[in-house]
Amino acid sequence: MSVIIYISGHQLQILQASGSGISTKIQRSFVVPAPEGSVINGTVMDDESFLTFIREFFKENRLPTNDVNLVVNSSKLAGKAMELPVMSTAKTLSYIAREFADLDRDESMDVCCYTELKNDPESKLRRIYGETVSRDFLQAYVELFETIGIKLKGIYSSEGLLMKLVEKTAAAARRTFLVQIADDNLLASVLWVNGVFYYYNSQRCFQTIGTEEYFEECRRTVDQIGQFMKANQITEPIETIYIGGMERNGAEYYMSKLRDSGISAAIDVFDFGLSRKLSIDEVQGALMAICGAVGRESTNNLLKFYSKPKEVNDQQTRMRIAIIACVFVLMLIGVIAAVSYRLKVEKELQALRDYNSSLLMQADLMDYELCRYEAASSSEDVNSMKYIRSARDTYPVQTSPVIKELEDTAKGYASIEVGSFDAASGTMSFTVSAEKVEDINRFIAELLKIDLFMSVDYTGYSFDEGSELWDVHVSCIMAESAGRVVD
Repeated sequence: MSVIIYISGHQLQILQASGSGISTKIQRSFVVPAPEGSVINGTVMDDESFLTFIREFFKENRLPTNDVNLVVNSSKLAGKAMELPVMSTAKTLSYIAREFADLDRDESMDVCCYTELKNDPESKLRRIYGETVSRDFLQAYVELFETIGIKLKGIYSSEGLLMKLVEKTAAAARRTFLVQIADDNLLASVLWVNGVFYYYNSQRCFQTIGTEEYFEECRRTVDQIGQFMKANQITEPIETIYIGGMERNGAEYYMSKLRDSGISAAIDVFDFGLSRKLSIDEVQGALMAICGAVGRESTNNLLKFYSKPKEVNDQQTRMRIAIIACVFVLMLIGVIAAVSYRLKVEKELQALRDYNSSLLMQADLMDYELCRYEAASSSEDVNSMKYIRSARDTYPVQTSPVIKELEDTAKGYASIEVGSFDAASGTMSFTVSAEKVEDINRFIAELLKIDLFMSVDYTGYSFDEGSELWDVHVSCIMAESAGRVVD
């Protein structure tokens, strides 16, 4: 005969049952208030008052102490649904530990477990609900109950057990459905889609239990789940909404409120034969403890994977102290070496500063700056001279090669006599003589073809009776750099 204790808030659910799984037979159930302030968020805060209450309760109701299982609902337990390949239990637990690595806790000090859930038969992956909690959390409960002679056989998370209970009951009759379980001021919602677990949520209700506002707050959670399904593009309609954990009148009122809100799904009480021996109200009041009786498995028992830290013997202690001492000595040597090197470097730095600030160094620096200034001035003078030279080279000059090219062009047409040259404007004047005026024109045409001149202007034809030749005065503007030799 097993005893299940469910701990969450200020109410305790205690159950005595035999058997396991869906064939579990519930013998007795109790819903009792815990001593005020002794339990908060699934954690015992006042050990003395809590243990005194449990000891007296077990004695008065003649409950066995050799087969006690604890079901805990606490935010210190973290869980998530996962899909992973088929692997051993040890590898599965290692995988779960990595999945919770973002909790900023030491993995070696955490204990993991998981609840195996049904998956789509066509999928090659397993679907599990993995959970983790700190080793200290479990150790505190183990030591707490040992002080009153109760050795816990198992510690379970209420979330995984609730999912397993739903899988063994409602999931056997429906494929897409919602289960809502009221637990004091908490409301747990479990969504199944196409025969597979899809979503879990636990929400704290802030309104007084049993009031109109409380049931309205519960109803809004159904609307939120509907919005969640739309956001995740779930098109399958909810077939049935199951309500559990409420006494009969409250459940009937809440179900009528859901129907009046326009919900088309069927609405029913979550029972599935659990109340064969007990009344419906007794079952609903201890529903979370019943999860512990029906949903227990070897893989979701946190206590199975919990082990106390091994005691360290004297030899190991001495070895660790020796290692720490060696590390300390090495670190001390390192610090001394670092300080010595720092002092040496600072001494060298100070010597450099003294050298740089000496009068001799300052005088040398002033000489250097003066020489640098003079060098810069000389460089500017050289650049100015180069500019003047390049500007000068753009002016044309009247050189013998220019005159020779002019004479070569006139051969066969006329003779020329070079006159004046204006270096400022680049204007060159000369006289052309020929027996025929047509020869002069041909010469001018040839003259326009060469690159020496930018323009050619000729005027004033005259006939010299003494030489019997035609003369014309030509004025040409020479091209840029004409007559200069390129370096």
